[in-house]
Amino acid sequence: MKQIALFIALSFLMACSPGGSDDKKALPESENTNPADINTLPVEIKKVVPEVFTRHFEVSGFMEAVKDAVLSPEINGQIQQVIVQRGARVKKGDLLIKLNTDLTEKSIDEVNINLSLATQIFERQKDLWEQNIGSELQYLEAKNAVESLEARLSTLQKQLEMAHITAPFSGIVDDIMVKEGELAVPGMQLLHLLDLSEMRISSRVSEAYLNNVQKGDLVDIRVDSYEDQLIRVPVSRLGEVIDQQTRTFILEVELKNPREIFKPNMLASVRIRDYEEKNALVVPSNALKQDFNGTFLFSVSTEEGSSKARKVYVETGITVQDQTIIKSGIAPDDMVITKGFNLVGDGTPVRVVNL
Repeated sequence: MKQIALFIALSFLMACSPGGSDDKKALPESENTNPADINTLPVEIKKVVPEVFTRHFEVSGFMEAVKDAVLSPEINGQIQQVIVQRGARVKKGDLLIKLNTDLTEKSIDEVNINLSLATQIFERQKDLWEQNIGSELQYLEAKNAVESLEARLSTLQKQLEMAHITAPFSGIVDDIMVKEGELAVPGMQLLHLLDLSEMRISSRVSEAYLNNVQKGDLVDIRVDSYEDQLIRVPVSRLGEVIDQQTRTFILEVELKNPREIFKPNMLASVRIRDYEEKNALVVPSNALKQDFNGTFLFSVSTEEGSSKARKVYVETGITVQDQTIIKSGIAPDDMVITKGFNLVGDGTPVRVVNL
């Protein structure tokens, strides 16, 4: 019995031994492993080439029609007739509202009668004066009477014209604020007329950007109601005054609206470029590290057929989001490590995996 127990114990120990054949099967050696890559670290790189680098900022703005007017009468008068309706499209010069002109027309008729008589008297007095008959005073009085009546007639005709409210430009009658029979006085709002074919966006920009934006610079417009549409237009005007409270100035752009999809008071986002460099060397910002000597990154150099990481100190420029301009330290066509840089040091053998 003791011999049998001893045999079973020895068998159990051999089965649990680390040198057993089952452990060798659990750690197979890859048949595709390249012996030259065993001591190199895999990294990804970016070939640095000159590119256009821009920086933008955004401001909000609101839309308005370039041609937008609320019409008012220039004289007193009762509203005799409203010619148009809300939503009507009118052309420049079309009659919109007519004031009562009965009194003015009667005054014109009266002046015409008096002017006809005064003209006859003046013509006779003129003939006598040319024949040296009569006094100079009579001649001048007759002449003055004609001129006074002609001036009076011109004034009445102007008043008659002002009693007819016409369209100053072609557009759409958006609203009518009065009714027939009401009394109109100068300054009273009668009718709202606007032309939607050309719109203006006004935005307030911080004075910090005053030297970065110029008239004629292209900006990108995106309207909240039409987010899928991006419109690029030039800056049409920059305000000359800085607001004391907000420390901002006015920036305006104008855009065509042939389909009239944009409406006054719509909100818009204005994306403005305030910096551009046409031949910038740019690297991902997260590839940059710092030590006591300054800012550095790792590049890849090939020596005697093998690639190694090289620590390079650089001078950085502007950063936008996750991209940074390198002003000095690297040159075009350098290979900068963008992934795996945390595992390498100066001279570390590396293997590029994204070529």
